[in-house]
Amino acid sequence: MSRLNLTNLETVCCIARVGTFSAAAERLNASQPTVTGRVRELEQSLGIRFFRKRGRTMELTEEGRQFIERVEPIVAQLEEAVSTHADTSSARGTVRLGIGIVTMTWFGAVLAQLRRDMPLVQYDIDTDLSMNMLHKLESGKLDLAVVAGRIEHPVLATVPLGPEELRWLMGASADDVPGDIVSRLDTRPLWFVSRPSDFFPRALNTLKQRGAALRSVNTCSNMIGMLQMIEQSGGIGLVAMALARPLLDSGRVIDLSPHLPPEAYDLTLVYRTDERQSMIRRVVERIVEHDEHRRAQRTR
Repeated sequence: MSRLNLTNLETVCCIARVGTFSAAAERLNASQPTVTGRVRELEQSLGIRFFRKRGRTMELTEEGRQFIERVEPIVAQLEEAVSTHADTSSARGTVRLGIGIVTMTWFGAVLAQLRRDMPLVQYDIDTDLSMNMLHKLESGKLDLAVVAGRIEHPVLATVPLGPEELRWLMGASADDVPGDIVSRLDTRPLWFVSRPSDFFPRALNTLKQRGAALRSVNTCSNMIGMLQMIEQSGGIGLVAMALARPLLDSGRVIDLSPHLPPEAYDLTLVYRTDERQSMIRRVVERIVEHDEHRRAQRTR
């Protein structure tokens, strides 16, 4: 048996995590032929076959699975030892992030810092519902994500972040309608984030407790789009203040807090526990630092 190459071991472990040779190539900042060559070289050294194709993904053979189960912890320990002393300014590759619409309002500042830290790293940003981002993390399609709610996961690492404020808003065109809050809820279109999200049942239950008949229930998968519908249709909905502040300041929407109390939702930074590369660690650190800064500003 020829001498084993650590890079080849890292490559097969990466393919096992992300599911395809092309995704591993992007993750490792290498060409797909290079990744394929590394796998073939390792297979020839060991005399086993690691992967077989199933649809669009690469499935581990039984021999491959047994080998990676034994080797991956060792490779991870080596990566962690190296990353502790690594100079991230020379890091290369692509980080795949899942980020919600509200998080996008502050993530630009984090990205600006990351660009100074790691100028050669690229970023693929995916905006989606939290439940979808968790599925992508589990399947290896994302490296880390910021999701709504407090998350506990048996496989994924989690870091709680500060909450975002939500307020019930009404399009300004509805302000001249007489009546109490219940009559307004019964005569105006109500807007909610899409049904699969945690916000939908939560917001619906709030209005039920207020006695609303819920005659016009509408949904939108994008909170920015929902805010526009509220403004333009004279509707009512629960929206993150990070998005709504410009419309509130300009008087295009009205704060219903005197009638419907503000709410809050937590955020959680989630990432794969097998991700120990220095650039992933740096992204996690910068998000946590920015979150601590935001919390400190709110308490001043």
